[in-house]
Amino acid sequence: MTFSGSNHALGWKAAVPLVTTLIALASSNSASKWCSFVYRVIEFDNSRFNPTNPIQSYLFVSRNIGLWSYEGIDYTEVDDDMFLLDENLGKCYLYPEELEFDDYFEFARMTSVFTAITGGATAIVLLASTFCPFGKSVHWISSIVLVVTAIMEGLTQLIYKSTFCGGNRDYDESRIKIYCNASWGSSLSILSVFIWLFGAYSIASVIEKREHERNSAQRYIGDQEEHLVVVSTDTKASSPLKDPLLS
Repeated sequence: MTFSGSNHALGWKAAVPLVTTLIALASSNSASKWCSFVYRVIEFDNSRFNPTNPIQSYLFVSRNIGLWSYEGIDYTEVDDDMFLLDENLGKCYLYPEELEFDDYFEFARMTSVFTAITGGATAIVLLASTFCPFGKSVHWISSIVLVVTAIMEGLTQLIYKSTFCGGNRDYDESRIKIYCNASWGSSLSILSVFIWLFGAYSIASVIEKREHERNSAQRYIGDQEEHLVVVSTDTKASSPLKDPLLS
């Protein structure tokens, strides 16, 4: 009789890793795909700097921005002669196609896509593991993938190093000052890093627990088989020999 942990699905044991991974995936996507990742602050002297086209008007207004879109503002609070864009407060707008971003900003975007793909794939594997048998190596790989996902999640913070947030400054600070403050998106992204890591830990914990149960079952089966052999030997040794003359 044999017992193999790889021949059994995780069942309810996959609940904690699965729920944790789904929570991390939801929080990560909410943080990076919405338009409030950071609050971009623009400070300049109107008398010395006056943007005249829509792109410039968009660039030189303090507002919440995300990796893929920016948040609309109430233009009644700014100089209508300078800013001519028609926006709704709190609504997200995609960046203009002609707007160019530096490598830091583009890399932050790439890592947000990576976390969505790897996190989603791991969630699918965990969901399938509740009723499909997977080997230990599959779950170890899933745990490692979530650690890498957490690292990629953290790298979305590189947006602060981009020129969009004032990094690698190529402008005259005496005329304009640009910097970014944390908004709820970047804060939620940092929280997601720890949730991804907890998901990785919970997968590893389930693997170790299942391995312990498998080893315990194998030891129990071995002890039972050894006990049966000893009992059988003792029974044969204690059986009386019959004298054929007495039969």
